[in-house]
Amino acid sequence: MREVPITHLVSGDVLSRPVYARSGAVMLEAGTVLTEAYINRLKLLNIQRVFLRLKRTPLQEPEWVMPDINSIKNDENARMDAVQTAVGFAESPGRLESISPPIAIDKFRDLYRDLIGEIVSNRQFAEEMGVMLRTDPLLFRQALQVSMYAGIIGTAKNFDSAQMYELTLGALFSDIGMTRLPTDLIKLGRELTEAERLMVRRHTTEGYRILTKIKGMPLESAKVALQHHERYRGEGYPFGLTQKEISEFAQIVGLSDVYNALISPRHYRKAYAPEEATEYLFASGNYEFELSLIQTFLRHHRVYPASTVVQLSNGQTAYVVDTMNRPLLRPVVQIIREADGSAVPSPYLVDLEKEPYLAILRRIGDV
Repeated sequence: MREVPITHLVSGDVLSRPVYARSGAVMLEAGTVLTEAYINRLKLLNIQRVFLRLKRTPLQEPEWVMPDINSIKNDENARMDAVQTAVGFAESPGRLESISPPIAIDKFRDLYRDLIGEIVSNRQFAEEMGVMLRTDPLLFRQALQVSMYAGIIGTAKNFDSAQMYELTLGALFSDIGMTRLPTDLIKLGRELTEAERLMVRRHTTEGYRILTKIKGMPLESAKVALQHHERYRGEGYPFGLTQKEISEFAQIVGLSDVYNALISPRHYRKAYAPEEATEYLFASGNYEFELSLIQTFLRHHRVYPASTVVQLSNGQTAYVVDTMNRPLLRPVVQIIREADGSAVPSPYLVDLEKEPYLAILRRIGDV
């Protein structure tokens, strides 16, 4: 209830208390919805103030800015920039520093580059890539990274060429539905409200709708957009599917997406260190993702690539020398400083796989 001057009344206000005439008679009962006629009558009778019910109005929604999708699709420069960015990503040798493919690195790079080349040769696919690049360059770069991680798992699972194509395509467009959300919503520099979070969650069904309308888009690829946020125990969205109800491609892309999201900066937070992301994945085994799938992914991932400078649990400083075919967190390192900070006269190698009581405490940087 609030007391309001008569000059501030508007049609639709509701009285919370009766209005009395000078004689004491009730002019208007509590609960009366005021009209212009009532308000004018109150003014003529020189009623100064009345009591109104508090209005239970919903919070005002922000005036979101929607992207002009058709304009972007018709922008030849957007399409060409996306194609060049994707091809450049596939050909960049630095992209493979943190992974250890199940096949020779050069062979995997060629395989991934050919897959990207085949995808961008489809004009409709290239147009949608242009939409991603223009609406959110960060989203596009992450889509490329996720598609590469998914390719590592697909290769480890001995997928044939058709499966690799459908998996890579599904990974690349898994978040295409995000491009149909308000541009400023996906770039907010804060945690989302519940209403905003529900709006973002619609990108799964919207992405599926978009992809199923594109000629030449395999159904299994489109299902990745729909299901990549489903989780092993049914706590994902949009349908709460569990285990085998989730398509294999969607499980692979979901895992790749979570890892990439953790190690990548967001508009509202900094990136996590790879070792922190790895710990998260281990903890999510048979909860968010099937444990064997996590193990397959991490088996071909390097938490500490060669030349990474690390601090050991005994205080010594070392840099990573060899990670190939070794346990994830136990590379061969070369000791360069003692625990007191003094330089080691003759740097020497330590195989952490053979030193069970010695471990990497944290990364310091790169050589």
